[in-house]
Amino acid sequence: MVVFYSDVVRVVFHPKSRIMGDVAEALFYQENGNGLFVRATGHITAAVSTDLRELVIERLSRDPAPPVLAVDLSACDYMDSTFMGLLVGFHKRYKQLTGRALTVQSPTPECLKLLTGLGILSLMSVVTEPSSASPEQWKTIFPRKSPAAEILLNAHKDLSDLSPENEKKFSSLRSVLEQQVKNKE
Repeated sequence: MVVFYSDVVRVVFHPKSRIMGDVAEALFYQENGNGLFVRATGHITAAVSTDLRELVIERLSRDPAPPVLAVDLSACDYMDSTFMGLLVGFHKRYKQLTGRALTVQSPTPECLKLLTGLGILSLMSVVTEPSSASPEQWKTIFPRKSPAAEILLNAHKDLSDLSPENEKKFSSLRSVLEQQVKNKE
């Protein structure tokens, strides 16, 4: 295990973290009295998103809902469409529970470009400065499960629902995933 310290956060890269080139792909979470926080670092793909989805959905199913649901993208170099679809799903569920938007904290220029390109950013609250409410210590989410076709399909349905452009962009992938889900039943 390698531990890096900064003024804001302790980041732990575990041997089970997935590495994409030279960039570690890792997700972290923490809940405190201020809310539920997620931190994405490196190149985030579906491979590490399944366990995050379980944690967030499970937490949002309990009362009371967290006062804030925030995703820190300050160290995120890239997000695939599945991860972005999960963010949309988290936002929809959180908005339904609380009437508030998911907060995106300190997105990198690449993340801003990706979120804007799919029409996601306009749904969410964006904070460009680090939040004093963010936790100092984070729990690492270790990938334990491969992403199931149903999770991938739901994430891409959420993205497709945002615009006709997204519907067209993801229609082939959705068809393949729908067939996989159907075959599994």
